[in-house]
Amino acid sequence: MSARLAFFTVFGAAAAVAAMGCSSSSSSSPPVRTPFAHLWKVTAGASASQEAVQGLEFYPAKLTIDAGDTITWSFPTAEVHTVTFLGAGQSTPPPAMDPNNAAPAGGSTYDGSVYTSSGFVAGGKTYTLTFTKPGTYVYYCVVHTPEMVGTIVVQPAGTAYPKDQSAYDAQAQTAEAADLSAGAASVSLFPYTAGGAHIAAGIAPGLLAGPSATSTVLRFLDTTTMSDSNVDVAVGSTVTWTNLANNEPHDVVFPVAGQTPPPSLSPFSPPSGGTTYDGTTLVNSGVMPPGASFSLTFTKAGTYTYYCLFHDDDGMVATVTVH
Repeated sequence: MSARLAFFTVFGAAAAVAAMGCSSSSSSSPPVRTPFAHLWKVTAGASASQEAVQGLEFYPAKLTIDAGDTITWSFPTAEVHTVTFLGAGQSTPPPAMDPNNAAPAGGSTYDGSVYTSSGFVAGGKTYTLTFTKPGTYVYYCVVHTPEMVGTIVVQPAGTAYPKDQSAYDAQAQTAEAADLSAGAASVSLFPYTAGGAHIAAGIAPGLLAGPSATSTVLRFLDTTTMSDSNVDVAVGSTVTWTNLANNEPHDVVFPVAGQTPPPSLSPFSPPSGGTTYDGTTLVNSGVMPPGASFSLTFTKAGTYTYYCLFHDDDGMVATVTVH
C-alpha cells in the first residue's frame, strides 16, 4: 500500500449509501414527471494516459432534479475527490489540507442545513445522496477547490425535468473530452531544457500564470512529452523540481535506495533529509504548492526511484540515474 493510501486510510474512507429509484427515460422533449423518485448519475473526475492526465470537474457540472430524487456520484480514477455540501451559515468549504476532509460527514439525505460530505473517495467507488428540499445547492471537491465545483438545482416534487439523463451524459462526455485534451496538450508547455536537470513536478494548462485549470498532468516531466520522465546526471549534479501545476500540490520523496516510502510517511509530512542524497537516507521535499521548487544534489552513483506521495497511485513515480 502506498504512503498516500495509508494516510487516507487512517482518516477513513467514504462508504456509499443505498440508492433508490429508477433512471429517467430518454426523449427528444423534456421528460414527463412520474410519481416515482429518480436516480441520477454524475461522475467525479476523469483520467487518461494511465491516470497521467486528470479531468478536475463534476461531469456534468450542473444538474436539475426534483425533491425526493437521488444522485449517485461515481469516482472512476485513482485520484481522490470529495462531494461536499456546506451547511447553513457556511460560505466556503474547509481548506484542502484539513485532515477532517478525509472522513464522511452528514447522512444519506441533504436539505441544505447540515454539512454533508462523501469524504475521500476514489478507485471506482460511489457516493449517494437524496435531496429532500427545493433549492440551489453548490458543492465542492475540497481537494480541488476552486476548479472542481458543481451545482444541484432541486425543484419541487412533481416538476417536469428540463433534461433527462442521456442529455446530461452527452454534456458530460463533451466536457470530459475537452478537459482531458487540454491536460494532455499542456505537456507541450514544458519550459525547461529537454533532458536537463530541471524537472516539472506536474503541469497544467496555463502553467502558473493561469487560473486553476480543470485538468492537470500527474507526472514528473523532463521534456515536452510524457514518454520519458527519467533523468541522467553526473555525480555532484543538482536536480531541481518545480511544480508547474496551478491546481495540485506535489512533493518529491527519495526513500532509502531499493526501498519504497514507509507507510507512516504522509504526503503532508514536513521536509526532511536535507539537500544532498547518496541513497542511504530518506529525503522528503515536503508539500510543494503550485510554483514551489525543490533542489537535491546527488553525491553517489546509482539509479534512484522517487515518488510524489500525493499521486504515486496515479503513476507519479520516476528515476534519477547518477553516473
